[in-house]
Amino acid sequence: MIPLVRQTYADIASLEQSLGESLDLRRVGSLHLAAAVNWERELQELADLNTLHGVALQWLPPGELPALVPWLHPDPVRVALFTPDDGYLDPYRLAQAYAHAARQQGAILLQNVAVRELLLAHGRVIGVRTTDGDYHAPQVVLAAGAWSAVLSSQAGFGIPSAPVRSQYWIAAPHPLVPRRHPFTIIPEARAYTRPEVGGLLFGLREAQSVSVDPRTVPDDLANLSFGDDLGWESLSEGTALLERFLPALPELAIQSYITGPSTYTPDGLFVLGATPGVEGLLLATGCCGAGIAASGGIGRAVAALAADQTPPFDLSPFQPGRFGAVDPFDPMFRRRCEQARSGKVSG
Repeated sequence: MIPLVRQTYADIASLEQSLGESLDLRRVGSLHLAAAVNWERELQELADLNTLHGVALQWLPPGELPALVPWLHPDPVRVALFTPDDGYLDPYRLAQAYAHAARQQGAILLQNVAVRELLLAHGRVIGVRTTDGDYHAPQVVLAAGAWSAVLSSQAGFGIPSAPVRSQYWIAAPHPLVPRRHPFTIIPEARAYTRPEVGGLLFGLREAQSVSVDPRTVPDDLANLSFGDDLGWESLSEGTALLERFLPALPELAIQSYITGPSTYTPDGLFVLGATPGVEGLLLATGCCGAGIAASGGIGRAVAALAADQTPPFDLSPFQPGRFGAVDPFDPMFRRRCEQARSGKVSG
């Protein structure tokens, strides 16, 4: 995962140079917190992996944390790992920058065109049928997110992922929340935070996540429903856990609630590479909430495969067939994907 994400940072710098504009990457750093011995061990493993890949990091004593994050109550924290080069940016701007650069290189992008089915001949994918007609190609990359499983099933392959609810809240500005401070990742609270529009964005993972059947995902995600609670149950469930670290939480005025589908796999890893038993179909999906962060590495790796070249990254952990035959529409399989979301400890 780390090399894929580092490629994205490199691509952002390259895009800014080639397009002659800033993408406003905000390198605020990320702060991983541990309040128990088992999470302290997890952080040590994370630190070892980052060191292996040359990622800058610092161990910070709890007493120094309020200087970085004024709202953070340090008493529950045993250890804190700070990676100063981590950052965030507007995903829409990044997508537009990728699109602009692709056009500069000769790509043709078709907007407001829906892909309805894969075109098959003798067991091989030879193109796609769209609302704008048929398009043929020797390689088709399926990167349709929540809709990927519906399309791949037409070729007889069940993608091992499900559309699971991701959600976060944005609180109004508060005196304890500076406009710039690090991400915080708090596994024991099943929470993460970062600054957003002058306030605080925070995500809470439910003890039991929810998903939908991929076949029911509408064309317009504004019409997608995960149920009737609108996040209130999750917010109520997670408040006590997060309040240990964020005592001012009851004072924060919630001004936005954002939800949508993230495609999760049972092991929390992407689905990248050639489709077993289906020639001509490459998969780039199952991004488990990290698709933006890893987009540069994913794009470079899948582009290499499409050009019959060896990818610059080890894709073996992400092989599409690693779970064997699966039915992505089966509620029991979807439950495995939900559990991966519930058990996620990163931001």
